[in-house]
Amino acid sequence: MNDRIIYRVVPRNDEWHVVKGTHNECEGRFKSKPEAVEFGRFLAMREPVADLRIVKSDGSIQSEYTFGKNPQEVEGYA
Repeated sequence: MNDRIIYRVVPRNDEWHVVKGTHNECEGRFKSKPEAVEFGRFLAMREPVADLRIVKSDGSIQSEYTFGKNPQEVEGYA
């Protein structure tokens, strides 16, 4: 089973960072949020299974997207 990779777009020091995983590995820094979201989407789409979480300035999640085949199997669904 493939592990899900999580990318997050987060605000830091007047920039928007795209970070990977729980260790906050910085994949890119951008002046605007839309640029960071576009890059995060590009990275997530390259993975077998990935989530992209867009975080607001207050730390709450604005939106979340899943890319690739979701490995979770739910009984009763094909």
